[in-house]
Amino acid sequence: MKYAPGELAQAGARGAMWQGLAFVAGKVFVLVTIIVLARLLSPEEYGLVALAIVLMAYAETIADAGVAQALVYLPHTGEIARSALLISVLLGCLLASGAVLAAPAIADVFNLPEVAPLVQVLSISLLATALAAVPEALLRRDLHFKRQTAAPVLRAAIMGIVTLSLAFAGYGAWSLAIGTAAGSVAYAAACWFLLPGRAPWQVWRVSKDALRANLQFGAPVAGSSLLARLIFDIDYLIIGLFLGANALGFYTLAFRAPELVIINVFFVLSTVLFPLYAKVRGEPDRLRSGYLKSVEIQALYGMTAGVGLAVTAPILVPAVFGPQWGQSILPLVFLSLYAAARSLGAGANDVYKALGRPGLSIGISLVRLAILAPVLLFAVQWGIVGIACAQLAAALLFALGMQMVAARVMDLRLRQLLRAVVPGVVCGVAVAAVGLAGLALPLADGLLTMFGIAAAAIGLVYVILRWGFSSLHNELLKLVRRPSQ
Repeated sequence: MKYAPGELAQAGARGAMWQGLAFVAGKVFVLVTIIVLARLLSPEEYGLVALAIVLMAYAETIADAGVAQALVYLPHTGEIARSALLISVLLGCLLASGAVLAAPAIADVFNLPEVAPLVQVLSISLLATALAAVPEALLRRDLHFKRQTAAPVLRAAIMGIVTLSLAFAGYGAWSLAIGTAAGSVAYAAACWFLLPGRAPWQVWRVSKDALRANLQFGAPVAGSSLLARLIFDIDYLIIGLFLGANALGFYTLAFRAPELVIINVFFVLSTVLFPLYAKVRGEPDRLRSGYLKSVEIQALYGMTAGVGLAVTAPILVPAVFGPQWGQSILPLVFLSLYAAARSLGAGANDVYKALGRPGLSIGISLVRLAILAPVLLFAVQWGIVGIACAQLAAALLFALGMQMVAARVMDLRLRQLLRAVVPGVVCGVAVAAVGLAGLALPLADGLLTMFGIAAAAIGLVYVILRWGFSSLHNELLKLVRRPSQ
């Protein structure tokens, strides 16, 4: 289906709006769950579940062999969809079974026997993720973002209700593991229920060509996703191995805020941007223009939100999570800046996939992992603060590298990309100035101080956009207004 420039922009804005609504609604449940759990669980219990979830997340990234992404890119035929479903179901069953059998050995590696049963419970979540991959991809492929909105909200609600019910009943770490599995099952069921038209259940009606096409595109994507996940979570593994569950609990809580507020937002935007880029991959000018605008907007959001979290961390942690989490404050400062740095390179992987070159992501990820792993192993001697600082330094380096590669594959000039991140950097510096000034004031109430800093920062950012970057300001207004037209 062909889209005129205005129609595609409108579809993108609407998609981002509905995905954003789903994200906000779902994360409200997640945020409440995190805050309550922080006051019910010890750092060690929190760390045990975090380690189990991270281990399962590695398997989840390859649970569909990348066929969900292939469905967006390949011809829209029933045979392609049925082949994708067959691959994802078989691989999901295999990985879930493997997780159950390997759980004791995994626990031995980390010298944490309590992790084994948690991994076995979370294998249910792994299978559910594989079952949800195809309907989720079909909804995204056909830009049914409004219809898809209910699924992540339901997942967050079920997870929150089950987790908190069990936590209040005294089940400790089990509560979060069981709640996560329940939410994943609810998500898979909702995706199939929301899929319009006839579901591709007839998995016996496939051909070798369709299977091969899915795997040829999907396998590199799955490999890239696995490497990205390994890079994203390798800090958890190193902390779990060398510093233990207690330190991992403090680090995990510190990561929650930037992950929730910034990194997950970019994951949501990626679900919208990839199918949009794929539709205009044969129109280089439109692809370049759309990519530059997405970089500009994502850098603006990431820098302002990341710097804002960093300067308010000394207030945020004790006021929201409790004084027992004081060791999470300094890691939160650096991890918030890390999330801001990641925003400068956001979107590059979506372009690689849209242009049919997912192998680029694998190459970049291999280089990043080869650098990041020894850096983090060196930094672990300074504890979780050293790990957080190392993450920030690596994120800055690779944001530049990813944009340089994106510029080459799209025939962009690097200065065009650098110009796109200028508004975000300027607004980030402004937020830092406001935040540091606010922290210096002798105000008694921490929460009032935090809200005051947020209000002043938002006002200053608006002024900078309105009079310093008026074209971006006007473009943002258009994007906000389009979905309601």
